[in-house]
Amino acid sequence: MHTKTHSIQVKKTAIAALMSALGVVIMYIGAVVSVLDLTALAVSSLLIYVVVIELGGPYPWLTWLVTGLLGVLILPCKECATMYILLGGAYPIFKSMFERLHPVVSWILKFSFFNTSLLLIITVITYILHIPDSKFQFGWLVFAVSNAVFLLYDIAATKLVTLYIVKLRKMLHLSDIF
Repeated sequence: MHTKTHSIQVKKTAIAALMSALGVVIMYIGAVVSVLDLTALAVSSLLIYVVVIELGGPYPWLTWLVTGLLGVLILPCKECATMYILLGGAYPIFKSMFERLHPVVSWILKFSFFNTSLLLIITVITYILHIPDSKFQFGWLVFAVSNAVFLLYDIAATKLVTLYIVKLRKMLHLSDIF
């Protein structure tokens, strides 16, 4: 029995490592092709949803941490790595926790998380990384547009997660892997 448990842990760790590597590759594409940076952030965050659903436990946190650290070390665009660490990688984990609560509380927590992350991203990019001409700045327009995009992202992510659970997982026989 101990060997079977160890084997499952090794399998989960290997899958989490593969998801981390894939996340870094996706973010690297976004860093190199700068018009794809936010798209790459969204796509790489989808990988965390898969890890949350399939592996659970500490694996989403480890995947987020490893992907974020590798992003900081490897990506030519530190802005992309910052956005992943402070928002894109962490949000799927928190979203799964928030959605267990009453819908009103869930949305309050989601927007609180997002706006706190956005403030941190702007602060880090502006005052720590000193990235000139960043698209992220303090201002009501940036926050208004960002919140609208976040709302659409959250709704789309929920629909994609549902599609994954209901259709793709069965169609691709992923339950055999996980």
